[in-house]
Amino acid sequence: MTDLYLKFTDEAESIDNLYAKKEEVIIDEEGGEVIILVPDLSKPLFANVDVIGVIYEPMPDPLPEPPPEPVPYEGWFVNVRVVAGEDAEPLAPYSIDPQPYPMRVWG
Repeated sequence: MTDLYLKFTDEAESIDNLYAKKEEVIIDEEGGEVIILVPDLSKPLFANVDVIGVIYEPMPDPLPEPPPEPVPYEGWFVNVRVVAGEDAEPLAPYSIDPQPYPMRVWG
């Protein structure tokens, strides 16, 4: 098994890369049917996904009065534990090496 720490541009990009695709029929401007591929939220590609979402910069210690507004880091963060039979290669472009190294406990 391999733990991956991933940074996507936003939640939609993470969904697009973490779920299988299904065909959906839409009607175009001329009234014709067009088949598109959309994420199938009932079929994740990985068994162990931990959505972190937005991460914020640490607050100063001690916290001043009034406290500053939280400052988000750029991106949408997800951790994935890849197990046998799962293909992690498509996630390689999103892999990051966070420092300090996170410690995750999977139940």
